[in-house]
Amino acid sequence: MLEKLSASTVRVAKATLLGTMLALLATIIVFVAVGPARRVPLASSPVLPQEADAGLQGFSFAQSKGGLVDWKIQARLAQLFEADATAMLHDNVQVTLMGVDGVTMTVTGDEGSINTASKDFVISKRSGNLALILNGGFTIYTPRIRWDNQALRMWTDEPVRITGPRLEVTGQGMDAFPASREMRVRRNVRVGIH
Repeated sequence: MLEKLSASTVRVAKATLLGTMLALLATIIVFVAVGPARRVPLASSPVLPQEADAGLQGFSFAQSKGGLVDWKIQARLAQLFEADATAMLHDNVQVTLMGVDGVTMTVTGDEGSINTASKDFVISKRSGNLALILNGGFTIYTPRIRWDNQALRMWTDEPVRITGPRLEVTGQGMDAFPASREMRVRRNVRVGIH
C-alpha cells in the first residue's frame, strides 16, 4: 500500500509529522520554562515591607531603672520606623514584666508595636486571647493589651477574663498597675467564686 503513495504525499506526511513534533517540542520547552514548578515562591524567610527604615530578625528592647530590668519585649521580626519612633513587631512577640521579687508577668502574642521614645507598647493576638500569666496564680485573658510606660499601667478596652485561685472575674476593659498589684475591671463586671 505504501508503494502506491506518490512522492509528494510522502513529503507532505513527513512535513506534517515534523511540524507536529516541533510544536510538541516547543510546548514542552515552554511548560518547563514557565510551568507550575516555577510559580512556587522560593523565599523561605519572611519579607518585610519596603516602607520601614530597617527590618530586624531577633528584636529585643528592655526598659531598666537603677541597673535592674523593669520589662523586656522581644519579637522574631521587627520593622523600625525612625520618623515615628516606632517598631512594628511580628511573630512570637513576648513581654516580660519584672518586679523587685522577680518576674511578675509574661505574655506572648502574634503582633505588636512599641514607641521607642515613650516606651509605650501594644501586644495582641490575631485570633483568640492573650494569656497574661501573673505570679500569684492569676491569668488575664484578653485579645489586646497596652502598656503606658509613664503611668506604669497596663490596660485594655477589650473584654477581659481573669482567673485565679478559686476566682473568676469577667468584664469589659481593665487597668492594672503591676507595681502596686492593683487591678480594676471597668464595667460589666461579673465575679465567680469557686
